[in-house]
Amino acid sequence: MLSPARLARRPAGLACLVAAPILLTAATAVDPAVGDVEFGPAIAADPGAARLHTMLLHWSWVLFVPGLLALLAPIRRRGRVLATIAWPAVVLGLTTFAGLTLSDYFGLAVLEVTDVATFERVEEQVGQYGWLAAGWQVPGLLGWALALLLTPLAAARAGHTGWWYPATAVPGFVLYLLFAIEEPPLSLAGPALLTVANVVLAARLWSPASLDGEAAGEGFAAFRRTIGVVCLIGAPLALAAGMATLPGGAFHISADFASDPAAAQASAFFLHLAWLLFIPAVIEVTGRLTGRGWRFAQVAGAVALLGLLHFNGLMVGDYAGLAAEQVLDPARVEAVAARVEGYASLSLGVAMPGMLGALLGLILVPVAAARAGFVRWPVPVLAGVGVVAFFMLTVGRVPGLVAPLLLLAAYGLLARATATPAGARPESAPLPATF
Repeated sequence: MLSPARLARRPAGLACLVAAPILLTAATAVDPAVGDVEFGPAIAADPGAARLHTMLLHWSWVLFVPGLLALLAPIRRRGRVLATIAWPAVVLGLTTFAGLTLSDYFGLAVLEVTDVATFERVEEQVGQYGWLAAGWQVPGLLGWALALLLTPLAAARAGHTGWWYPATAVPGFVLYLLFAIEEPPLSLAGPALLTVANVVLAARLWSPASLDGEAAGEGFAAFRRTIGVVCLIGAPLALAAGMATLPGGAFHISADFASDPAAAQASAFFLHLAWLLFIPAVIEVTGRLTGRGWRFAQVAGAVALLGLLHFNGLMVGDYAGLAAEQVLDPARVEAVAARVEGYASLSLGVAMPGMLGALLGLILVPVAAARAGFVRWPVPVLAGVGVVAFFMLTVGRVPGLVAPLLLLAAYGLLARATATPAGARPESAPLPATF
């Protein structure tokens, strides 16, 4: 049977599965760049609608992640091949694609400060960045497509949904893929079909008895656990790489990305990768926590997951900022940055929940593990000090490595506990009665 942690997650995941296509429908409906129009002039003519479209679109793809994971979670042996492809496509590819949508905010700021011709020059400059293409665009687009196409097929192959679901959801995605920038109502056909399919499916799967669980060591579950353990180590290592490649020197970080464009591109990729890899890491840890404190663990996992889904995408702004510095004069660069900072939908709808949720979640997840007796209390202490160091010591490449190393120690201990069979793991000290 499903563990209490996974049972608690499933209603939230199914709610996300319903909300995601609804937001996608709304985003498509307000998109000013549909029909036979040029993208730049169209969004410049209605910047308010363009910002609303970007925020709704970003949130839609973000919510699809926990929604699709809820369909993949109960898969055992049947469907495991499709699920093994779909799961990383959802967690890594679709999340990256959601982050790519945020680049529209920066393009809109350039249009509001300059003109269409300058906007096109900045876009051309961004298109030359190999780190962006290889690290974001290719995996993002590929993962987005595989996630939406294969997840319904995997769930049906496993017998957890009828074949009616992929027969409805997959055509819905294909319709969106083909006609998303056409005039309504054609552009709305795909999102509307996805909404109907997901609403019906969620209604059928809402009961805890409607899906069977899987043994922790079987098939697809073993694959997820392996990926989670690898990411518990890989995430802080990627964070270290991101800090080590920031433009500047050992004890001074340069605010001018154009002074070292290669380093700026590499750093943005590794920082994005770090926050991205923390996602499967915290999913696996909180999914393993049962008994005392498991409700707190689910809250901690939700905070971390939602924050990381937003926060990793913000790194795409570094490429836009670099392109602006290379194309625009300093006064316009400052004006573009000020305009981006003034977008309430970006700051309140993405940046604030992303930063607060991600960094707070990286502390709360080890706290939850310690409360459940999964690890000892020095682990969350190390994680907390590491997050504080991330804020306090980002003044150069050398001091910037303190935070990743502390997080590596904390999450490395979580990885050891996760990889150790439950019967062989030593119990932590008894918790105080107040817990």
